[in-house]
Amino acid sequence: MSHEHIKIYSKVPYNTGLSKYPDLTPYREDWTPADALECSFNPEKRRNDMLGPNTAQRKLYIPRGFVSDKYDDEPYIVPFIAKGSRKAVLVVAGGAYQDVSLDGEGYPTCEYLQSRSVSAFALKYRVYPYKYPCAQLDLRRALCYIKYHAGEFGIDPDMISVIGFSAGGNLVGLTTYLFREMPEVPGYEKDEIDLLDPVPATIGVIYPELCADKFLMSLQFGERIFSDKEFCEKTLKETYVPEYVKEGTPPVFMCCCNDDSVVSPENILNMADACLKNNVVFEVHMFSEGGHGFGATQTDIPPMFGIPGRRMAGTKEWISLYVTWLDKVLTREDRGGR
Repeated sequence: MSHEHIKIYSKVPYNTGLSKYPDLTPYREDWTPADALECSFNPEKRRNDMLGPNTAQRKLYIPRGFVSDKYDDEPYIVPFIAKGSRKAVLVVAGGAYQDVSLDGEGYPTCEYLQSRSVSAFALKYRVYPYKYPCAQLDLRRALCYIKYHAGEFGIDPDMISVIGFSAGGNLVGLTTYLFREMPEVPGYEKDEIDLLDPVPATIGVIYPELCADKFLMSLQFGERIFSDKEFCEKTLKETYVPEYVKEGTPPVFMCCCNDDSVVSPENILNMADACLKNNVVFEVHMFSEGGHGFGATQTDIPPMFGIPGRRMAGTKEWISLYVTWLDKVLTREDRGGR
């Protein structure tokens, strides 16, 4: 099924048009794509180098056309408009900052929200070997773009929320709390859209990596995370999302499974604790079974990172709970976010 792609930039910051291949070395010629992916999604097989991500880009993501082989990727949003709805959600799929899981998390979530009379937008943002803050700028721009064109989409600019999955949850957290102001970017001229306030009405994070580990941050900051201890410690401290939760920041919806073997459920516990201590509206759903990567599934089939034989009843319900929470929170006068 084809979808409408709306480009969010007139000129994309940090796009040089140069080849990505010099930045994708070293890599393993003898590895299969599955070997490379295992270094990312199996915590027991993760390495303290960039061999896995470099090989995955060379042997999977670039050859299959998921991303360009040059630094010329165009971020875009895909609209799923619910006629008559004033609410909207920007959906940020995961993919370990190596891919954007639009088919697995982005589009199904948008389709469900649209069916529940909530307009939705799926975001395609830039990933490795693009580095920080490219993905954050893309999410910030997408939020501002939707706000700027809210009248055309038939939505209320003060009722635009954002929800992120896995690494997308990390992206949502970092962007919400650290990118309220558009930073200066060499060669990029800000426009009216960049000057808007990007803070969303609410945020949702589903099996998110909020207390970023070395692996995930290496996909944002490169090999230096592994080679420079001082830089690594400073970066991990500065990207610890719960630290930025303060009274008045947006309400937070959180969901994960206790048997998640890819991202620790402690991420949500730490975020919930920060919300509680800072008087931020929040709701948490932690299901006993379901693994990692279940997205908006309405089936009993475990996700790629689930455990065969486990029941998926809880994970089928989270998105309905989210819509109920969204309706409730958006009518509260004390929801924060400003």
